[in-house]
Amino acid sequence: MFIGNSYTYFNNMPFILESLSSAAGKAMEAQIVTRGGKTLQWHWHNPQTLDTLDQEHWDFVVLQEQSTRPVDEPEQMRRTVARFASRIRKSGGTPLLYLTWARQRIPEMQEALTKTYLSIAQEFDTWIAPVGPAWAKALADSPELTLHMEDESHPNILGSYLAACVFYAVLFRETPIQLPARFRLSPDVTAIIDTSRARFLQEVAWITCRDAWDAYSKADADKA
Repeated sequence: MFIGNSYTYFNNMPFILESLSSAAGKAMEAQIVTRGGKTLQWHWHNPQTLDTLDQEHWDFVVLQEQSTRPVDEPEQMRRTVARFASRIRKSGGTPLLYLTWARQRIPEMQEALTKTYLSIAQEFDTWIAPVGPAWAKALADSPELTLHMEDESHPNILGSYLAACVFYAVLFRETPIQLPARFRLSPDVTAIIDTSRARFLQEVAWITCRDAWDAYSKADADKA
């Protein structure tokens, strides 16, 4: 289950993830409860979000905060994640934080986003999908690459594909390398990206996830 806003539903990213997973022989179904521009705090008070969360058994529940709140109001995010994490665990699920990306013209924003998400993930022992750090690495390694739409905020199709590859690596704990460059955006719409570009994004997703896991393990060891 994905809880969030337009950063989740643009290009129907969860369906891209389903399509890539299916191509790899993985059984997976994703459902979204999203509303443009909304925060996790808004979702906590939204009956549809809570009903959907409570009425099914979800293996994972993805929590995507509004894009600037982790920078502007990290304490409010922390309180809301705490509430969701408790409720998710009571129903037998695993909370998973969707670490998002910086605005195109404010790349330095990524450091603050990452710091807040990692701090909250470690405090409440949640899983994390390091999509934003993967974007940062991809853009650093390939400066001609564009992952944002013209609004310099939302993801284009390559940005959503990279996000889906990160989620694949996190959920299945295996490399997304060799996933197809052809995938579905919906049951009736198919997209295709350049094969070499797809391979590059897959490799970035996998390297970023492994680095994040190593950092997470080191932080746990330091706490112990």
